[in-house]
Amino acid sequence: MKLTKLFLTLLSICFTFLLLSCSNDDNGSEIEDEIEDVDDVGDDDDGNDDDGEEITVGTLVTLSPSNNEKPVSKTPTIAWQEYDGEQTATYSVFLGTSEDGLTEFASGLDMPTFDIEETDTLELNTDYYWQVIAIEDGTTLAESEIQVFTTEAIFATLITEDAAYGSRKGAAVEVFNEKIWLIGGRDETDTPLPDIWSSVDGENWTFEGNLSFGAIYGHELIAFNGKLWIYGGIYEGIVSNKIFSSEDGITWVEETETTPFTQYQSSRFTALGDQIFRIAGYRGDVEELSPERNVYSSTDGLNWVLETENHGFESKYGFQIESLNDILYCFEPNPDSDIESISTRTSTDGANWSAPVVSGIRERGINSVRTVVLDNAIILMTTPVDGPNSYSTFYISPNGEDWELATTIDSFPIRAIFFTLVNLNGDLFAIGGTQRSNFSSTDNSVWKLN
Repeated sequence: MKLTKLFLTLLSICFTFLLLSCSNDDNGSEIEDEIEDVDDVGDDDDGNDDDGEEITVGTLVTLSPSNNEKPVSKTPTIAWQEYDGEQTATYSVFLGTSEDGLTEFASGLDMPTFDIEETDTLELNTDYYWQVIAIEDGTTLAESEIQVFTTEAIFATLITEDAAYGSRKGAAVEVFNEKIWLIGGRDETDTPLPDIWSSVDGENWTFEGNLSFGAIYGHELIAFNGKLWIYGGIYEGIVSNKIFSSEDGITWVEETETTPFTQYQSSRFTALGDQIFRIAGYRGDVEELSPERNVYSSTDGLNWVLETENHGFESKYGFQIESLNDILYCFEPNPDSDIESISTRTSTDGANWSAPVVSGIRERGINSVRTVVLDNAIILMTTPVDGPNSYSTFYISPNGEDWELATTIDSFPIRAIFFTLVNLNGDLFAIGGTQRSNFSSTDNSVWKLN
């Protein structure tokens, strides 16, 4: 009897332990299920859709601008192929000046094209990176590769057609002390002018007084060694070899030294390093090998050294001169009126020049071409391909040999014969009335080129 009772007691204890063990397993499963449920939160962001299927991001094909295209308008139309998936997508355009600096420029676009308006014009002469993304409810469906294009360097705008300095010809213009300076010339009655004008923006001009030594025209004005210098021109009715200098552009001094050369039109001067070079200048000589071909240099603007008696170019003075990166550049339209080409020669000393490199850029002789330096490149103004001859277009080159169009506009109504190009702190201007002192027309319009 006692054995039976003991057996039942032990059986009861074992059964109790069994029940407790099952209860613990159930609770553990519930806890693990809760943990798994928490872990599942946010799994919709791992590239899967609501049904657990992975989303594949498609590729959008860009149409324009093409990759590495230049020049591109400052108000371009951006276009791409339409997203061809089943979903209804809208588009976002991303734009920036570096590949890793793209920001959203436009969003919610229904059509595969976007026009950049005048109110949001792009910077000129700038590399832009861009990308398009197709989106549905915040989910990226497709995206394009990042593309790059370069905007045009030149977009000419007439800022005044009646500058305060008055209509003239044969004036001289130069940038000095953060201003554009315009001095002398002749008015529409061919009367020589003594006046001095300056401008900080090319549009608004300030009368600074008259030259103390009187009127002059057809002269060269150049900035060098912290001064403005005047060389050549017609002064007191004769071709001048006097030298005038100014530390402020207003007060002028006649130097005791004189130049060994004279010229009164088509003067070709430039500063390179610590020297001024006079490459050529017109004075009416008939001889082909005249002193008009002489190359001189000066380290002080007063005393001149003859570098060579003949620069060796085809024409005596029918070219443009620029200095860039310690190199002198000569740009010479072909003297033969039946041949349209421009030759480039280079020199590091003004006396020895390279063989010409010829480009097929259209020109109409000496009076159809002007040049200026901008951001380590050379801007060339010349006659447009399809004319008319009284208009101009622009090219750009880093080395004077490899030329590309600098603008998307076919032509601008600017005729080089009346204008000088200047660079004021990166802003380019075409200043009217500063060329051809013996030409019948006068001008005082000003264009901003960028």
